[in-house]
Amino acid sequence: MARSKASISIGRTVLACVLAISLPTSAIHIAAAATSDDPKTFLLPAFNGENGASGVGVIFDDSQAALSYASGLGDTNVNFNPDGNQTFGAKLYCKNLQDPACANTKNFSIFAILQPCKSESDLYCIQEVYAKTSGGKVSGKYVESIPAAGPTDFVGDSAVGLPSGGPPSVWQIPGIKNSSGGDSYSLFVSTRGKGQRSSASSVPTFQFNEYTVALYATSMKSGTYQLVTADGNGLDAIVGGGCATNSESKCALRESFPMDGTSFGVSIRFPKAPSNWFYGRLSKPSFTLNKSASGSAVVLDVSGEPVTVPVLYGKSPWASLSPDLQKYYQGGFPSVGKMYGVSDPNKWDVAHLASSKDFDVLKAWIPIVKDTAAALTTQWYFKASNEGSDPRFASRDDQVDGIVTSNATAYVPGPPTFNQQTQSLEYQVGAPHYKPSGTEKFRGTYDLTIRADAARAIYGFAKNVPVKATVSIVSENGQEIAAQEQVGEKDGWFFLRAENFTFSSPKLRVKLVQSGASSGGSSGSAGGSAGGGNNSGGSGNQGGNNQGNYADTVKCDGSGKCCDASGKCTTGNPVGTNNSGGSKSAAAAKTYVVKCSAKGGKSWVARGVNPKCPKGYKQVSKKLEK
Repeated sequence: MARSKASISIGRTVLACVLAISLPTSAIHIAAAATSDDPKTFLLPAFNGENGASGVGVIFDDSQAALSYASGLGDTNVNFNPDGNQTFGAKLYCKNLQDPACANTKNFSIFAILQPCKSESDLYCIQEVYAKTSGGKVSGKYVESIPAAGPTDFVGDSAVGLPSGGPPSVWQIPGIKNSSGGDSYSLFVSTRGKGQRSSASSVPTFQFNEYTVALYATSMKSGTYQLVTADGNGLDAIVGGGCATNSESKCALRESFPMDGTSFGVSIRFPKAPSNWFYGRLSKPSFTLNKSASGSAVVLDVSGEPVTVPVLYGKSPWASLSPDLQKYYQGGFPSVGKMYGVSDPNKWDVAHLASSKDFDVLKAWIPIVKDTAAALTTQWYFKASNEGSDPRFASRDDQVDGIVTSNATAYVPGPPTFNQQTQSLEYQVGAPHYKPSGTEKFRGTYDLTIRADAARAIYGFAKNVPVKATVSIVSENGQEIAAQEQVGEKDGWFFLRAENFTFSSPKLRVKLVQSGASSGGSSGSAGGSAGGGNNSGGSGNQGGNNQGNYADTVKCDGSGKCCDASGKCTTGNPVGTNNSGGSKSAAAAKTYVVKCSAKGGKSWVARGVNPKCPKGYKQVSKKLEK
């Protein structure tokens, strides 16, 4: 196999990439060419200069986003310009903190792919990979790392909070067969951060602001491939050949997950919780955060079913792009689009691998691609980011506050935002309306799991009164979209699921309400029988276990008919809520309004039975809401 070339333009924080890739004709394959809507791996199409191809393109496929880098402990001052973009020429990477080549390094950039745990004392390592079927749990077996060693692997130091970085790992989950008929799966658990020290002899400090856990169904094939490097080069096998990871002679080819209700899980050992909020591509997620066997670390365990995600791919002559898209692409390096020295935009050899949060770009391309996905891919991953955290979600290092997941092409990479005006949690998603066949509509899913006491803190709810929810899915023109809903509270966790809704860019709005305390009702059920249950919620243990029973919920169909676990149904809002259309609670609690202020002129208003100011804010007033 001839090697193809790949170059990638990146910033210090990767939100979007510009791929400039020349592929041999034999490597060109577009999954969308098939008429079937069965899931496939999306491979890049022909680029400008190949078979007369021209125009500007875009790709929304974040399944490839985790695959772009090898582990590396780099010198920030050498490898990056002051504007955050990579320098040209030789880079400097360290084998460890004592590496003589890095004796003068004071600022580190870190990208670490974590390795399987070898002992109970190991930190920043993979403890277990597994699957769950109707027959029970199936533990995975570590097989190998591909490549056996990366070009810039490094040895960390857990005493100062630096993980070791190596290659991705390959696991066998016996009997759990993917689309290839095999049971091989490749895992990426990575973290990105930075470090500083005043001199080579001083103790450095490290901060990590991004975590990614991505599992890929794979099969092995032989060939000739180029290694992926720490600076993002060598991506021909990844984006052009479909490898999840590769050595110079072996490729872990991406396949499709089994979509038969099998869930997959990963346990990772950290010195503390890596983040309080997670987001990603899972269905019916479940997670725990507990002390490790040695008691010196925590083990984060996350499981869930894979989801099917639509890939958007489009290519258009420059003249056919909207003025907004033309303006976007004229920005050029280090953004996307314009190539200096090439005056004709149709000859710009680029395809924009868009970030999941590029909603404006997605909406602009949807009419160009006729509101139709190029392919459907199966995905299983979750991410965490400590940037842009909200004061209402401030938490401890030893607990997780929640996880939000969706199968949408584009979604907000973080927890839902709180709309003060509507008193609801909002989450934006986006995708084409149609599957690749162009005839069948794609149906969306959305899962939110939030610690019950965190939800109560947001709204100022009393601790001993059940929290209930209504879910509305609002289109861009303000109309509500029909969907099926499941809501519930169990074991200190509040969870909800919306599914079977259509796109293109709806806003999911979750309104939490709290009924008056009363005896009776069905314990542990959100929106149970009139009067509510006697479920106090609680904070759970070390982040707790959110393995709630999705059958122990209120379920609503697209017509507005809602039924609780006992079979009692109403038309309108979920059973047991205070809104019109549902049965009223036995006692309506009084609600108050508090005004809060913080340094810098910041202000906050909270409403509820017992509203509280966020951390760092001081209460100014409190009044009974009329």
